[in-house]
Amino acid sequence: MGSKSKLEQQRKRVAVIFYPDKIARRKLTAAIESAVMPLGWEPTLWFPTSAEEPGGQQTLQAIAQGATHLLIAGGDGTIREVVEALCLNRLGHRVTLGILPGGTGNVLARNLKIDLYDLKTAVDRAINGNRHPIDLGLVRIIHEDGARAERVFSVMAGMGLDAKIFEKTDPKLKRAIGWVAYIEGGLKSLPTLFERMDVSVDNREPRNLKVVSLIIGNVGWLPGRITLMPDASLDDGILDVAAVGPRRFWNWIDFWGRVTWLERLRENRQLRHLIDQTADVKTLENLSGAKIRVSPENPVFIQLDGDPMGSVLEAEFEVQPRAVTVRL
Repeated sequence: MGSKSKLEQQRKRVAVIFYPDKIARRKLTAAIESAVMPLGWEPTLWFPTSAEEPGGQQTLQAIAQGATHLLIAGGDGTIREVVEALCLNRLGHRVTLGILPGGTGNVLARNLKIDLYDLKTAVDRAINGNRHPIDLGLVRIIHEDGARAERVFSVMAGMGLDAKIFEKTDPKLKRAIGWVAYIEGGLKSLPTLFERMDVSVDNREPRNLKVVSLIIGNVGWLPGRITLMPDASLDDGILDVAAVGPRRFWNWIDFWGRVTWLERLRENRQLRHLIDQTADVKTLENLSGAKIRVSPENPVFIQLDGDPMGSVLEAEFEVQPRAVTVRL
């Protein structure tokens, strides 16, 4: 008999990182323990998140206590904290991830085609599903005050209006009413202003773009079947960019058409060619590469997976290929 890998020899153990809601905890406990107990694994570890420790510290504690399967019961923000801890500490190979959707947008779960409302199936896939390595995005930030930071995202980053809306949205209102809270954040962000940003892809000559928002993505689809980056993929080893810059009212009509119903026609090769040939790049332009450097002319807000990160002078994005493994 051949020797087993260290991970196979290790006693398996589930650790659950979750938002501390009493009703949700009871449902989670019932679903997870009924799946784990027949397997004879080590006792399940439970790590509630908090405002002070939103997931990263719990991830390190779980690995230190022998977890092999991390189950994340939360939204994209909680997932971001977990994968950031794994990526920055080079621990992605130590555990697999299972996603139990419980956030506002659940963008990563949607792109992985995880059912948002079937907890039993989500738990089964999180524990017993096939391994699926995915990319992450690493961003090196220079904040407005000169401070530097390295952060990680799994879904997408944004600079400009979208980040400003996240910055202005009341987190308590968001927890209470979900995506509708972003309307309030949007009203607080008016008037809409254009930003000029120098954007360099894979160390090529920078281009000066006039945009409302610049999106750097690891996935393509948003809730509502909206896509800003139709070619984005979680495991292609590159990041995709959407430069959003409608100038006039009719440009916004073009924009919303291109990111909603027109995208459903792109599966037809001839129609896709026609759409691409007639697209107005000032409305929406797509780029892609392994490394994206962005230098705005003025400080702009930045967000990562919906988490506002303040105002920045510069950001350099770099893909981290197959950095973590999700069970599906």
